[in-house]
Amino acid sequence: MNRGVEEQLDGSDDFGAKLAVSLEPDAWAWLLGVDYAVGWRAARRTADELNGLLAFCGVDRSTLRAIADTGAQGTPVVRLEGAAEGWLSLEELLCLTAHTRDESAYLGGASASLRWPDPLATWASA
Repeated sequence: MNRGVEEQLDGSDDFGAKLAVSLEPDAWAWLLGVDYAVGWRAARRTADELNGLLAFCGVDRSTLRAIADTGAQGTPVVRLEGAAEGWLSLEELLCLTAHTRDESAYLGGASASLRWPDPLATWASA
C-alpha cells in the first residue's frame, strides 16, 4: 500500500529520526576558507564530458545524467543520477564493453581504452 507524503510525515513513524541520522555535517556544511568554486568547476568539466559520452552512446539525459558537486574539503565530485531506464542503459553499455575487452584478450590483442583527464589533476592545477 502506498502512503501519501502527508501520511509518511504524520509522526507515526521514525522518518525524522532516519533523516537526522542520514545528515552528516561533513557532507553539507561549508568550511571557511575552502574554495568550493575551483572544485566545482573541475567537477563540472568532468560531468559535461561524461554527459556528452552518455549522449553519444544513446543514453537519454532525462534518464541518466552526471551532476557536478564538491566534497566537504572542496574536492570535485561527480554524481550519477537517473531513473531505472538510464541505469539499465549504462549496465548494457558496461556489459558490451566488458564483452569487447574479454573478446580482445581472448584474441591476444590489446583493447583500446579511453583516457579521460584526471579531474583531481585539473582541480589541483586551477
